[in-house]
Amino acid sequence: MDTGGQATEVRGGAREQAERPAVPFRVTLPFSERRLLLFTIDALLVNAAVLAALWAWQRLGGGTLHRAFLLQHWLWFPFFTAAWWGLGWLFDLYEINLAGRRFEVTKQIGLAFSGFVVLYLFIFFLAPRESLPRLFFLLFMGFAALLLLLWRWAYATLFALPELQQHVLVVGAGGAGRTFVEMLREQESNIYQVVGFVDDDPDKQDTEIAGVPVLGDSRQLLQLVVHHRVDKIVLAITNEMPGALFQALIDCRAKGYRVVFMPDLYQQLTRRVPVEHVNEGWVLNAMNGFTAVSRLEELAYRGLDIFFGILGVIGLGLLLPFVALAVALDDGGDLFYTQIRSGRAGVPFYVIKLRTMRPDAEKDGKPQWAKKGDDRVTHVGKVLRKTRLDELPQVINVLRGDMHIVGPRPERPEFIAELEEKIPFYRTRLTVKPGLTGWAQVRYRYGNSVEDALMKLQYDLYYIRHRSPWMDIYIIFKTFGVMLRLQGV
Repeated sequence: MDTGGQATEVRGGAREQAERPAVPFRVTLPFSERRLLLFTIDALLVNAAVLAALWAWQRLGGGTLHRAFLLQHWLWFPFFTAAWWGLGWLFDLYEINLAGRRFEVTKQIGLAFSGFVVLYLFIFFLAPRESLPRLFFLLFMGFAALLLLLWRWAYATLFALPELQQHVLVVGAGGAGRTFVEMLREQESNIYQVVGFVDDDPDKQDTEIAGVPVLGDSRQLLQLVVHHRVDKIVLAITNEMPGALFQALIDCRAKGYRVVFMPDLYQQLTRRVPVEHVNEGWVLNAMNGFTAVSRLEELAYRGLDIFFGILGVIGLGLLLPFVALAVALDDGGDLFYTQIRSGRAGVPFYVIKLRTMRPDAEKDGKPQWAKKGDDRVTHVGKVLRKTRLDELPQVINVLRGDMHIVGPRPERPEFIAELEEKIPFYRTRLTVKPGLTGWAQVRYRYGNSVEDALMKLQYDLYYIRHRSPWMDIYIIFKTFGVMLRLQGV
């Protein structure tokens, strides 16, 4: 952000934007309050669906709904509420950005109700008879689906109104500010409305950048914030902050206006970190959250590793005879292969995988990226890679302590050396152990280029900053979805 020249007066298109009348009535809710609203209304509607299902179940049986009957089945109210909250969390129904898209919400609600069916079958076969009667369950599903779909569509429609969107003013019309605006557009976000940029570069005054007007310079910041009824000031500069801008931001903060860093808001919306637009201080601060992991959390991570590692070994034992037979019929080569990968702090270890490529896949000795439609992949290997079952032997690495169940993908040292030269902060992914699955693996496709590696690093850095046992459980659950959808390469 250049502050060397004198800012020119706002005029033309930018002046019209600056002088437009303010919306007379606005109610803005931050992320936390929107999420609380979704949780609360969902719970009320699920309980209403339980009550309606009990009433209809009694009426169809010739009875009436009475107090004693409700007391007999009171446990179903908290049970279905907790089940819906859990399924909603697993299927992203409390992701604020997704909650504003009707098509996505409809799809995720359908998946959540599929989870209800699985839960019902589990109870039906393992719990005492009549724990969850079939007719009642069908009635509940019908009532709940109708009520929740209507509510979530109403939410998406209501919160798309300009009166309920938060106004943001972006300080810095350079690369970081442009990236933020373009991200909002790509995300189809109805949460924020960018009213304009503030920048001290005189050449940017009275212009539009990424379709957003530059309204003025830092001397006009407070005036613009008041005029446009701004809810958040987004600081989108990564270089040293000039004193005049710092003072203007302090003045805004003193008046009660929120100032947020662009990377923080960006990751809140996208669940990844804009690596190209953060500095060393921001990254070191993000790493502090990881180093502060408590002993109890470490025990929880190790417990997850052991539990899912043992389950993985059992699954591997059941799978191996079939894979061995298929490999023997395919090309008769080795079943397993090992390869050096970089662990935490770059410590090398041998990763164990099911072989999916020809033995001469790298006959010249040079490491090569795997790519979609790679002709080095065997017929059996295509199936293993699509289902990601080729990764399953890594549970042995997990039990040995080389890897976690969840973490950044273990990468080859040769590729790390290459990518460190091209991607900023790439080595930060080595601050945690690699994982059999991970945030980048479930959120992004298999990467085979520098651009893909950059995108995956954005997800990896987000994971490192927000890592928790609950997030690991969420990622493990998402991994099964990726496997069932055959999203491997």
